[in-house]
Amino acid sequence: MGEEAPRTTRDPLAERHCPACGEPLGTVATRHKVLGAWVPEWEVQPCRNQDCPLYESRKPLPRT
Repeated sequence: MGEEAPRTTRDPLAERHCPACGEPLGTVATRHKVLGAWVPEWEVQPCRNQDCPLYESRKPLPRT
């Protein structure tokens, strides 16, 4: 049994690691409205280690 945080955690301080290479993964805070209040939600970003098999390059932001 490891000390890994569950996938359903919303704790922004719980550091997540890539399952393939073990490097820390970044998080981005987004928000959505629930019953009239803005609620933060943290989205875990894909692995940025170029040597990792789960690596995903950064996608450019859409132009508006």
